[in-house]
Amino acid sequence: MPSSLLHRSCAALALPALLLPVLACAQATPNTLTAARRTVVINEAAEVLTDVYVEADTGRLIGEVLLRRLAEGAYDRLDNPAQFADAVSRDMRSLNNDLHLGLQYSPPGTAVAAGGGQANPRARNFGLAKVEILDGNVGYLEITGFMGAEGYRDAVVDALRLLSRTDAMIIDVRRNGGGSGEMSHFIFSHFLGPEPVPTIRIKQRNGEPRVRQSFGEVPGPRRPDVPLLVLTSEGTGSAAEEFSFVLRHLGRATIVGTRTAGAGHMVTDVPLSDGFTARVSVTRVMAPDTHAEWEGVGVQPHIAVEAAAALDAAHEEALNRIRAASGPTSALDRVLEVVRARRSGVQANADELAGLAGEYEGRVISQSGGQLWYARRRGALAEPLVPLGNGRFGLGGTRYIFSGRDGSARLTIEQSNGNTVQFQRSPLPDPSPSTNPGLSSPSPS
Repeated sequence: MPSSLLHRSCAALALPALLLPVLACAQATPNTLTAARRTVVINEAAEVLTDVYVEADTGRLIGEVLLRRLAEGAYDRLDNPAQFADAVSRDMRSLNNDLHLGLQYSPPGTAVAAGGGQANPRARNFGLAKVEILDGNVGYLEITGFMGAEGYRDAVVDALRLLSRTDAMIIDVRRNGGGSGEMSHFIFSHFLGPEPVPTIRIKQRNGEPRVRQSFGEVPGPRRPDVPLLVLTSEGTGSAAEEFSFVLRHLGRATIVGTRTAGAGHMVTDVPLSDGFTARVSVTRVMAPDTHAEWEGVGVQPHIAVEAAAALDAAHEEALNRIRAASGPTSALDRVLEVVRARRSGVQANADELAGLAGEYEGRVISQSGGQLWYARRRGALAEPLVPLGNGRFGLGGTRYIFSGRDGSARLTIEQSNGNTVQFQRSPLPDPSPSTNPGLSSPSPS
C-alpha cells in the first residue's frame, strides 16, 4: 500500500485502498464520546488493521478482537476520549502483545507529532539527556529518546566530542522508548569501522525485504575500539532496542541491565475520525544474517542486573576493561574499590555516621540522607562519601579515614596522588544558651 495512503487527509478519502465506509471528516466535535462515535472509531481501526498490519492474518484477527469487544459493551461507559483510546490500545495489544499498536487521541485544535513523539525535540536536546565523565575516565551518555529532527546530528557530535578522550564508554538507553532509527544508526556508526556493515533486515507486508547498513562516513570522533557498554531495561523499546540489538549482534558492545521491551516492529500513524489516530505495525525487523528478531523476546543482556543497578555494574566492568588494557594503577584501583562498595551496598551505622560528623580544621563532615558528606570548607559544595568499612570512606580515588573519638578524633585524607594529610576534629560547640547565641533561653512560664 502506498505510504501516501497511510497518512491520508480528508481530501484523500476517495482513494479506494483505504476507503472506510464509516469515515467522516466532520467539524470539531465535543470531547464527550457517544456510542455512535465509538462505533465509528472501532470500525475504522479494525479496517486499518486488516489493510495495513504487517501480517495480514494477524491484522484481521486483531481487528476482530476490537469488534467483539465493542459488541460485548466493553467500551459502553467510556465517554472520555483519552480513556477510550487507552482501553482500545490494551485490546489491540492483547492478541500478540505488539507494544507498537495503539490508539491515540488529540483534542480539537491540537496535533499529535509524528509517531506520538515530542513536538519540539530541540527543547529536549533531541533526547541527549546527560553527558558526564565518571570516575576513572569513563564516558557516560544517557539518551532518553532518538528524536531525529533537524539539528540532531550537531547535538550528537557535540556530545561525542566531549567524551572522545575517555578510556571507555557507557551509553544509557534504560529510559529510551524509541524514536528515529536514522538517529540510532547515526550514533552507533561512530563506534563501528568506516566500512559499512549490514545492521538490520526490514520485511514489509508487500515487496522485497531491504537491508540497512551502518554509515560509512560520520562527522566527529569515530571510536571502533573503545570499550563500549549499553544499559538497558524493560523500558528500552523500539529504536532503542534496535540500537542495543545491532551493537550486541555485531559483538561491538556489552549489554548491561535487563531484557528490553520486545517491541521490534516499525509503525505508521493512520488518522481516524474525531481526532483519533491508529498506530499500526507495518514492518518486521531482524538480523540481516540469522533473521533473529527482538519482537516479543527483547534484547538479552550480557550482564544481567536490576535496571537500577546497571550503571554501577557497567562502571565496574568498564574500569576492569581499562585496567586490563593499561595495567593496574593505584588511582584506578581506588576508584574500582569505591564502585564495588557502592554495588555491594556497604553501609555504615547511623550512630557511627552521626559520631563522625563535625569540623576538622576547616574541613566539614556532615550527615544527611543516611550518608556522610564532605566539604573542603564551610559553604563549599558537599559531596557524598561511599562507606568502605572500618571507618574508611571513598570519593573517587581519594580516601577519608576516621580514627579516635571525641576530642582525639582525626580525619586522615589519602589523596589520589599519594599525599596523606591529617586533620584534628574541632571541639564540639557548647549547647548551653549562655555560650551559643543560636539558642535562646526558655521563656518564663
